[in-house]
Amino acid sequence: MDHASPIEPLHELPADVVTQPADAGIDVPYVLGTLPDGRETLIIGDVDTYADFTHRQGDNPYGFQGTCGLCSCEGVLRQFGVDVTEGDVVAHAVAHGLCETGGDVTARGGTTLPDQARILSDYGVPARVESADSLEDLAANLEQGHGVIIAANAGVLWDDATYWDGGQANHAVVPIGVARDPATGEIEGFFVNDSGTGESARFVDAATMADSWLGAGGNCVVTDQVHAAAPGEGTPL
Repeated sequence: MDHASPIEPLHELPADVVTQPADAGIDVPYVLGTLPDGRETLIIGDVDTYADFTHRQGDNPYGFQGTCGLCSCEGVLRQFGVDVTEGDVVAHAVAHGLCETGGDVTARGGTTLPDQARILSDYGVPARVESADSLEDLAANLEQGHGVIIAANAGVLWDDATYWDGGQANHAVVPIGVARDPATGEIEGFFVNDSGTGESARFVDAATMADSWLGAGGNCVVTDQVHAAAPGEGTPL
């Protein structure tokens, strides 16, 4: 998919990573940072590290182009220290009947959410399919340290009617962090890795995430394993 987002990703995060008190329900690092529009925000999750775990989809020996779900699996596996490439994950999916192998090249490599959960589990990172009712459900999974893949509508996510496709879920991306208002705790948006555009840590505001993900069903893949915040890292707020 050839699309350039008008929203600039957040490339640099503050160096003073801190960990949230355990009674606040946040089990991953957080930092005070700045949104693309200049507002201060609380960025929850190891966004700086996980931003490295994405690339433009289609980098596989089969020439498959519809590999957003497989690239999302690759990214989540790399979060948990599994050293794989898109090509490795595509080969595994082909061998086990876990992706589309026929039709137009842009559809080849396509996966379902159960396929993605199975692939993660096959590589030693057990996962399950969930349906969410709110952005707080997604935020809770990320703040507890779970790896997540969401099924979104690309047309809404990219603000491009070309990819509307009736509003259904037609694209997989990996949310890697939550942005909350430091004063109120309100969700301002999420940072996502998107193999469809090759963007890492792109900020997606809360309204767009709600329309593109909840509006398309609110379905996602969530790992059973969690990431742990580094003990004693930084200075608590």
